[in-house]
Amino acid sequence: MCEDNQQHPELQHSLCTTIDVPLNHLEADNQASIELFVRKFPARKTRQGSIWLIAGGPGESGASFYSNIDVFQRTFPTLDILIPDHRGTGFSSSICPEESSDSLGGKALVGEEWGSCFGHMFANQSYVQSFTISNAAKDLALLINTMNERGKTYIYGVSYGTQLILRLLQFSQGQIDGVILDSLVPLQNDTTYELSQRSFIVNDIGNQLLKSCDSDPLCKTDKPIGQILSELLNARPMLSDYADGLQSAPLSNVLGSLLDVPHLRTRISPLVKGLANNDVSLLKQTLDDLQQFYSKFDKGYKNFGSSIPLVQVISSSENNLRTDLSKEAVTEEEKPLLFTSPLPKLLAGNSMPTYQRDIYFAKLPTNIPPTLVLHGTLGPKTHVKGAIKHVEQLKPSGDIRMVQIVNAPHYIGLVAPNCFWTLASKFVKQQALETKCREDSLNLHLASRQ
Repeated sequence: MCEDNQQHPELQHSLCTTIDVPLNHLEADNQASIELFVRKFPARKTRQGSIWLIAGGPGESGASFYSNIDVFQRTFPTLDILIPDHRGTGFSSSICPEESSDSLGGKALVGEEWGSCFGHMFANQSYVQSFTISNAAKDLALLINTMNERGKTYIYGVSYGTQLILRLLQFSQGQIDGVILDSLVPLQNDTTYELSQRSFIVNDIGNQLLKSCDSDPLCKTDKPIGQILSELLNARPMLSDYADGLQSAPLSNVLGSLLDVPHLRTRISPLVKGLANNDVSLLKQTLDDLQQFYSKFDKGYKNFGSSIPLVQVISSSENNLRTDLSKEAVTEEEKPLLFTSPLPKLLAGNSMPTYQRDIYFAKLPTNIPPTLVLHGTLGPKTHVKGAIKHVEQLKPSGDIRMVQIVNAPHYIGLVAPNCFWTLASKFVKQQALETKCREDSLNLHLASRQ
């Protein structure tokens, strides 16, 4: 049993364990070790195997799945569900002592913890530089080989989790019977869709949404909605420009974040129209609703949260192809954009320790098990064009099929649970799959009809 089982109904029957793994799998003479935490949800029906759920991030812990676990249990009722916390996250060993679940801010860094954490990282650089994608993939291989029981073995990953799984498959396929990649990351050497380009990706998706409004008689206005938004951003680019009490944050960042939330992105066009008429009521309501949307994922799990140090170390080392980009250059690049992401500016001028890319960087596995890729056509974090390009490169390595979820943003298991259930169930049962799936909740401009 787990210590927190009685605190959360969805965790009631879960089982927990920790396993020691090498700090650096790639250094045979290194005897240092770290701990990895794994939670198991036993199969609801007669067990036929297991599936590993691999979280995104790279800083997210496995706790990001807990509030949505019922979707996975309904989809895979005959499989044990095993959820590890990546090294550096959750109850697994952290990069900084200040990221302990028992520290002042729990897994999140607060106040003076930031400074002491950075000091710890620079004083222990060889330790920090062991928190690599390849070592995390070796962790996963060891966990699967150690904990797997009889029956079939599947792996599911979302976002960064898809990258981690593909790194694992570079090492060896082992006893993996199938892989589900949800919101597939681009190729590591894809200069169009890597992390420093995130604002351009977000802007492209946002503009697609605005154009669909312009073609909808119930949404369009006399002037194109993109032009209205451009004029607003030029005159008043910050939230605080619209009303007292709003934070000093770029409006374009807020609009970009709404693209991830289906029921809130439908408000973008009426929100812009409201701001153009000096009506901030819908903006304020949407900001509150956005906060409430994300707060529901953390029900007080002690291992919930994202490790910012781990995000910076891995992202800056492997997934940012423009490491010499300054924050000032990012600001200049983003001036004409209507929708942006804070990520490029966070990565620019990184001052945390990084590690050298290894021989697995930007390589593809030579042999993959049957693989299903689920990807939204309006994903602002992992662009569908980048995913299509990646899938084409993977096809010579094995049986890989891609299904596009029409109008879906990032993380199909969350935003399109019915499509996810239908497609993933068919995949495990080796049934035929369609090439597209539609979900009613992903229709656009619902708010404009109210």
